[in-house]
Amino acid sequence: MSLKPYALTLVLLALWEAAVRLLDVPAYLVPAPSAVAVELWTRRAYLLTNTPATVYEIWAGFAIALVVGIALAVPVALTRFGDQAIMPVLVATQSVPKSALAPIFVIWFGFGLLPKVIVAALLAFFPIVVNMVRGLRAVEPEMVQYLSTLGARRTDVFLRLRLPSSLPYLFAAMKVSISMATVGAIVGEFIGSDQGLGYVILRAISNFDTTVMFAGLTVVSLIGVLSYGVISLVERRVLAWQPDAVEATAGSA
Repeated sequence: MSLKPYALTLVLLALWEAAVRLLDVPAYLVPAPSAVAVELWTRRAYLLTNTPATVYEIWAGFAIALVVGIALAVPVALTRFGDQAIMPVLVATQSVPKSALAPIFVIWFGFGLLPKVIVAALLAFFPIVVNMVRGLRAVEPEMVQYLSTLGARRTDVFLRLRLPSSLPYLFAAMKVSISMATVGAIVGEFIGSDQGLGYVILRAISNFDTTVMFAGLTVVSLIGVLSYGVISLVERRVLAWQPDAVEATAGSA
């Protein structure tokens, strides 16, 4: 494991601390990292109490996005109808701001966890669709013809060739999608919630308590990093047979 990211993080935090102290920046504008660390410890019970709801929203939304994304990617990649009819509709839906939809979901489903899960899923599913389509199509035609000459059916070609070939693209998309699900969960909590880290951040902003706001953002960032690490760990296990995994450009056509 490389120590470079940790070293860079420490350097940036040190520069941040020095800048705040040397320039005498007020805490209500930008708190020092040391003040945020103290707030993390002081408010640990408050932050930990609101963390499970956000984690649930992130992973539930991500799971929904994963299932729906794969289910939509298969017909888009393998059928003309999917490519010409389904894909343009999916692209059009991405132009709708999810923050504009969040209040509607609150009206429909109340202030519980469901609206946040839906927003997280909506933000997370498109990279999965796009990259899964790309992965399913990234198969050499000669290999498909070769399997066909051996009597393989379309189902066999899909399960034994297209699906394994698409996995590196899928995992690359999942890494992006888990970050998008994190953003979606926080956006949903901003719109209407009485729990979660987004609620903590929004309440801190309304009270001009910037230090608590940064503490909440720190916890959200840690959740994002840990979630990314979980997917990377699963990727290494699943793609152990392929040491040089394709890093697909998530979200690209």
